[in-house]
Amino acid sequence: MDVQIVRLEERLKSIEAMLAAIAEEQKAAAEGRRRGYEAQERAEREMIGINFRLGAVEKSVEAIRPTTVELERVRDRVVFAGSLGRVLWSFGKALISAAAGAAAAYYTLTGKPPP
Repeated sequence: MDVQIVRLEERLKSIEAMLAAIAEEQKAAAEGRRRGYEAQERAEREMIGINFRLGAVEKSVEAIRPTTVELERVRDRVVFAGSLGRVLWSFGKALISAAAGAAAAYYTLTGKPPP
């Protein structure tokens, strides 16, 4: 009978150790869940902040849109003015070349410098 009592006490101690281990595992699981919830809440707060900042960026882009349109218009004018300038420069060079050629022809034909 003493042997059975000792065995029963050993089993109870074993069961008690298992229950203590289960309780410890549950505490660890609860702590893990708590950390997971905290991380989720931090991520949610960060996303809210990012959404707020994105909204501010969108507003500022909308605010500068007229400036961008005006800049594009000015750029187009500058490109056109550059093209017009090149055409006028070419015309001017041709006009000066023609005048120089006419002066040279006049000098060749008459032997006198042009008037």
